[in-house]
Amino acid sequence: MRRLDPLHESAERTRPVTGTGWRLVCLVLLASAWGLSELIGGPTVLLTAVALLLLAMARSLINRPGSSTAMAAIAVLFKSVNTAPFLCHLAGIALLGLAFDIMASLLWRDDRKPYLRTAFTGMLSAYLSCLLFGASMIWIFKFRHWAGGGIERLGEYMLSSGSRGALTAVLIVPAGLWLGRQLVHQAAGRPRAVLRAAAAICLALWVLGPFAG
Repeated sequence: MRRLDPLHESAERTRPVTGTGWRLVCLVLLASAWGLSELIGGPTVLLTAVALLLLAMARSLINRPGSSTAMAAIAVLFKSVNTAPFLCHLAGIALLGLAFDIMASLLWRDDRKPYLRTAFTGMLSAYLSCLLFGASMIWIFKFRHWAGGGIERLGEYMLSSGSRGALTAVLIVPAGLWLGRQLVHQAAGRPRAVLRAAAAICLALWVLGPFAG
């Protein structure tokens, strides 16, 4: 049997583990944290800021079309199993994730100006999510005070909520990119430890979720 040199054997043990396993677990963790923030509640602009921060962090880990939509689906599931489902809130979560997914798929690139691109990604995501949400509430679901509001109600909503979300996104989304890159840097040498820690925290969120509602 061939025996490894002690130095070579030590290098084999300390070699970083490649793959996307820890990234996927971290994405589920961030999505669960998003669901928890929606469960706890608060001002809309604050919830939007938290969602955009977590979406940007997750996108810096897995920059693939559909990843942000999947994250929104997990957040919707987290809130649904821990409190009575409310269509308006669940639709808002899902459509923000979808809007961010569309914009990130079009604009998010690894280039020399990532912060400028991510700021635009966040701004346009905020406006697009408001457009999708308002249009669905007015013309598809015809939900309560939205019904009959027409294009004027949609315009008012985009101008108020959309603009607040877009201004918030200018700072929040680049911050999420930075935090995500820091996580990648820290995980580079110890992905197994990051995977275990993320899985443990994620499990704790799902176990303690009912008490947060």
